[in-house]
Amino acid sequence: MTDIIPVLLYHSVSDDPWRGDRAYSVSRACFAAHADVVRASGRVAISISELAAGLRSERSLPGRPVVVTFDDGFADTYDAVEALLRRDMSATVYVTTGAVGARDRLSREAVAELARSPSVEVGAHGVRHRYLDELDDHELAHEVRASKAHLEDLIQVAITSFAYPHGAYNARVRQAVIRAGYHSAAAVKNAVSHAGDDPFAIARWTVTHGTPAWRIAQVLEGEGLPRAWVHERLRTRAFRTARRQRRRVATRLGRR
Repeated sequence: MTDIIPVLLYHSVSDDPWRGDRAYSVSRACFAAHADVVRASGRVAISISELAAGLRSERSLPGRPVVVTFDDGFADTYDAVEALLRRDMSATVYVTTGAVGARDRLSREAVAELARSPSVEVGAHGVRHRYLDELDDHELAHEVRASKAHLEDLIQVAITSFAYPHGAYNARVRQAVIRAGYHSAAAVKNAVSHAGDDPFAIARWTVTHGTPAWRIAQVLEGEGLPRAWVHERLRTRAFRTARRQRRRVATRLGRR
């Protein structure tokens, strides 16, 4: 198996994103340039599920794989995926089911149409895009199970991959995803995946507003990026604790 496996994470691909989405959106022209770089690199685009199967040694992977993923289910994801398909590239689209049909989000029909393409994998991204590591067991189970059931009812295809909203997960969340019947899960990490990566916490690199095509070329070769780690790092736990404290303070202030 190849040593470096870049997994790109996109959100909105729009020339006029909502203000709150701007930091993680790219223009259509920028995305097209990125796609051209990926295609020219000689890497073969595969789905997250195909990558996970390779990590478990259940199938062989191409010599130079790459995975292109989209989170949240923005309406403009449809056209972005079409741009990849025109270049003979595949994609994995993670949908927040509670937002399907909302303004600037994929409609039910669009989700179903994407799922009908043999080069597109549709995965779950929770119901309400919550920080799963902050939920109790009942809420956590609902987020991972209900989003799976909703999508399966919509597209009539088994949903086997999950993406952690905000990239937030821990051992308890990871186990809940496994119990819900998923076969893989995508994290963030902003690192490159590799043969020893965790199929239930696959590393992705986040593409942000203004990311130039030359940086995508570097990421495809793993330049300036760490290799994915398997076990949760101490600084991740510290970040989670700080985040919870900030949210508690904000809640208290909001009640005054």
